Parts: sequence; C-alpha cells; structure tokens
Amino acid sequence: MNTPTIVIGAAATLFGLSTIILRHTHPHWFKKLAAMKETWGATPGYVVHFIGYSLVPLAFGITMIITGLNGGSIFDH
Repeated sequence: MNTPTIVIGAAATLFGLSTIILRHTHPHWFKKLAAMKETWGATPGYVVHFIGYSLVPLAFGITMIITGLNGGSIFDH
C-alpha cells in the first residue's frame, strides 16, 4: 500500500465529484464553463468541460487509488 498515491487519488476523485455537483448547483462559479459554452455552444462546451474537469480527474483518481492499494507509486521511475 502506498499512502501518498492513495491520497493523491482521493483528492483527484473528490475534485471530480465536486465539479459534477457544483456544476449543477453553482454553475456561475465556473468561469471556464461559461467561456467554453460561449466559444463552442451550450452542449459542446458543457461536454468538453465535463470531460476535462470531471471525468478525467475521476478516472485518474480511481486509477491512483487502485495503484496505491496494490503497492504502486505515482512517484516511481
């Protein structure tokens, strides 16, 4: 078990989950979301923001948690 890797994974997972929740409850907090919607349109801008700020951190976080639990480290060479 590698604690730093698990902590980094948990932080990334919490970030991804919080953006999912806050995007619906407080969308005005996300200036980049508004810019993306303005640039690409409402739906494509939302999708790009959702992938970049929710799905990618969730996937990274879950991967790091599993890696840490299996003894791997994000800092190994």
